[in-house]
Amino acid sequence: MQKRRSTKNLTILFVPDDNTSVFSLKINALLFIFLCVLWLGATVFAGFIIYKDINYRTTLQYNKYLTQKHKEFAKEILELRETVKRTAEVENQLRDLLKLKSKNAIIKYTGFGGPSYIDTKLLEKELENNNEIISRKAFEAAVKYIDSQAQTNEKSFQEIIKYITDQRAKLTAVPSGWPVKGWITCGFGSRIDPFTGALSFHQGVDIANDLGAPVKATADGVVQYADFERGGYGNLITINHGNGYITRYGHLQKFVVSPGQHIKKNQIIGFLGNSGKSTSPHLHYEVILNGVAINPVKYLNKEVALK
Repeated sequence: MQKRRSTKNLTILFVPDDNTSVFSLKINALLFIFLCVLWLGATVFAGFIIYKDINYRTTLQYNKYLTQKHKEFAKEILELRETVKRTAEVENQLRDLLKLKSKNAIIKYTGFGGPSYIDTKLLEKELENNNEIISRKAFEAAVKYIDSQAQTNEKSFQEIIKYITDQRAKLTAVPSGWPVKGWITCGFGSRIDPFTGALSFHQGVDIANDLGAPVKATADGVVQYADFERGGYGNLITINHGNGYITRYGHLQKFVVSPGQHIKKNQIIGFLGNSGKSTSPHLHYEVILNGVAINPVKYLNKEVALK
């Protein structure tokens, strides 16, 4: 006969603290293992559910945070849009004040491609409607408008800066003011030469003062000549100011500049003297425009507007 297989059992003893009778529970070993596995599985499942719930709540809070940030970001974009718009208005005012006429100005007043200001109203509308989710299209339209307008403004301001820089260069190249303090003893034009007694043409003005009075450049420029001139000018300085302007300073006691040196307006270039064909200490001052001598008097009381 086949031997019957015995079933293994487990006995669990419950021992009370008050020394009363011990209670025992006999249970099948396989059933006990099954119950343990079931309990462990339930614990793991419960932990997973709790984890997913916590994660869900965290994600929900984060989404609310992102939604709020999106709205704040949208408001900042709209504020930036208004700033760019105001900058464009300032740029228009500057152009109007400077009377600039350029291709960019024509484009600006006749319209140009790219996103328009009206396109960005979509973002503003979604904010006013308090939409929970602001569309990507609204953000893109607003950002493209700001980027396009900012680039246009930057190019325009660069053109304005260049224009002002060029105008400043032109203004600082125009002789203005007195090269030395004093009084005019001989004007521009025809006169009797004090050495020959013959009628001659005086190409500048003579400004008298004490010997050694400082002589200053009347405009920015580059020294072309600084030496003793034997034709009668004595110690002579010639400065090229660009834009066709040249000034000459003759009869100097001495000069403190050299050829090729860059000179700024009101910089001391020498000292009043009596060198060359001169009867008394004075400065012979000439203004030449495009090779033609101009009466310096009209430049003496003229001051450069831009400093």
